[in-house]
Amino acid sequence: MDSFKWWRCLVIIGISLIGSNGWCWQDPFQFSGEENILEEDHFGIANGALTVGINYKTVFSIAGLWAPPYASSDFTFDLSIDHQKMQTARYAWSPFEVVRCGEIEGVSITSRTILPDRQRECLVCIRLENTTDEKKSVFVLCEVIGTLDTADFWEFRRTESHSATVQEEARSGCLLSQASSAIRVCSDLEQFRCNGEAPFQLDLNAGESRSFTIAVSVGAKDALVAEPETSASGFEAKLRKAAEDYHARVDALFARLPEFESDDARLKKLYNRSLVHFLMNSWEVPEFVLHPYYSTGSVKGGCVCNYLWNFGETWEILPIFDPNAAREHICQFLHTDLSTHFAFNPIDGKAFGPWYPVNQEKIIGLIYYYVLNTGDRDFLNHKVDGKTICEWAIFHALLGDDVSKNVSLIDYGPGNHHLELRRGIPYNHVMPDLNGRRYWNYLCAYKISEWGGKPEPVLLQRAADLKTTLKKDLWDPESGWFFFRDDQGHRDLRYTIQMYKLFGSGVLDPEQESGLLSHLNENEFFSPFGFHSMSKLDPAYDQVDIDNGGGGSCTCFPPQIAERLYKAGYCQQAEDILKRILWWGEKMPYWGDSIVANEMEYRKDTPLQCTLDGVAVAQCLLFGMLGIEALPDGRIRVDPHPPAFASKIRLKGLQMLGKSFDLEIDGPKFTICEGKRFFQSTVGHPVILE
Repeated sequence: MDSFKWWRCLVIIGISLIGSNGWCWQDPFQFSGEENILEEDHFGIANGALTVGINYKTVFSIAGLWAPPYASSDFTFDLSIDHQKMQTARYAWSPFEVVRCGEIEGVSITSRTILPDRQRECLVCIRLENTTDEKKSVFVLCEVIGTLDTADFWEFRRTESHSATVQEEARSGCLLSQASSAIRVCSDLEQFRCNGEAPFQLDLNAGESRSFTIAVSVGAKDALVAEPETSASGFEAKLRKAAEDYHARVDALFARLPEFESDDARLKKLYNRSLVHFLMNSWEVPEFVLHPYYSTGSVKGGCVCNYLWNFGETWEILPIFDPNAAREHICQFLHTDLSTHFAFNPIDGKAFGPWYPVNQEKIIGLIYYYVLNTGDRDFLNHKVDGKTICEWAIFHALLGDDVSKNVSLIDYGPGNHHLELRRGIPYNHVMPDLNGRRYWNYLCAYKISEWGGKPEPVLLQRAADLKTTLKKDLWDPESGWFFFRDDQGHRDLRYTIQMYKLFGSGVLDPEQESGLLSHLNENEFFSPFGFHSMSKLDPAYDQVDIDNGGGGSCTCFPPQIAERLYKAGYCQQAEDILKRILWWGEKMPYWGDSIVANEMEYRKDTPLQCTLDGVAVAQCLLFGMLGIEALPDGRIRVDPHPPAFASKIRLKGLQMLGKSFDLEIDGPKFTICEGKRFFQSTVGHPVILE
């Protein structure tokens, strides 16, 4: 299909490209299929109530419906034209829709699959155009099949359905029923059938085009049967409202978070692509315990539960984007037992799974940054299960510690829950990165206790003693790395990316920082396309174990560490990490849980293909590279560190602590505009906003 026909198919059918005022609207999240490296099985859209899989190689196919609590994991919707599956020539993706185009014997065909905002409904708008000088007749066959179940437990894997449905004809379509649930398929086309056996005919005169819409809904059978039939004009209104609602969602996002511009287009794409996870993973489902609810994953029903290790990575940016949700999620996590479990189910809020030893850092960080970035200190007096938020922070900081004894390093046991390495090579018991994080936990918990009006100085003393003990017991100056120690006292080295998360916490001294930084090179942790989670020289390195075993890393790790390095003053090393992941914004519409470092590839053996902690990239750019920092007294410090590959950067509309300001960087100079006040400075000389 030539570029003119592709543009025409977008303009004709792409209602979402036109704003309600008639002006063209540029979707900042639109993504061209030509750049996509995601496989079909990992490709989909989500709208806050429903997620569907899109088989982008064909023009019409939909694969799977997940609308909690409803799931039809094997649902298949497809059309064939003249007994052929239509192959896609071009396609484009947005969070709530996919446009696909193809052609057969002079008939140009475009489909637009769109999910109306927060509805358990999918609309497929189809347009056929006869581009020849003679009349054409096409025969269209629609096939709809699938099992259907309701599920009360949504976990890591995709929720599966197994119960057979009974298909029966219904008004302008069909109904797939299973007990009290159903999937309804209907159209505004009078001759439409969806039994997979009887094709219907469409006649097209020379140059003529015809359009029709098919709706797929899932929910309670009685409610679906009671829905009135939708006319062509009714579908047009639905499509227009879907576009307007999506525009409103995007506008609302950028009303809360700043717009980002740069003379390096890759940096802007990276920022915008990072924010898409706030749209994709935000749910408004009546059956959920939180409204809105931010899930760990979303696409095709993968990982709709909430893992603290993942949610905790949003600790700085979520309080700015959605402070109420940040509060409610913190309370929900505290309501579960974070010394026993690592996640909760969104339907009933109950905890499940094992304990992850990073739990304590994540919940303390969520509390600390929520209060710091919003100024809401009253939250610390809020009670959850008999303890105030402040008391919970102190409780988790001291978990595993006995303040009646001298500080010692915690033995986390023989489990593999931290890195989950696959080759049987251990990293467990007394681990330096987990023990080192306790230092930051102590300091944050102390600040929280201070803000709550009941300072606990013992936390500061424990932090100081821990720093000394960590170096004395585990630091190896010869290797420039930390040992871990087993239960027999034997020590070994495991060169894991996790050690770099100690930067900026204060637990490392200059010797230790220098030693760790010496390993950030192409022979060990770096490759052209990313940051390896395990040194390539470590015997535990495993190319196929992407997240922690070395082939790449969890998506949140590189931006997290880059941000910490910026804050610790190691801007060159931070920039070196960022430049290696710029391609993320260009080759994937959204990011899964792990991305490969030595090629443009991603982890495929996981259902978590759209991860909430993808927002850690935007978080890094705002609070690391651009040096925006909330101060405890309510002021804001701005200390940007622009990268060498982007001399011009503009941030518009950052709202924080009751202030709203723009930041513009031009080479070594930067300007801040806050209302009618202007501040000018140079890189290296921060500005404080009172």
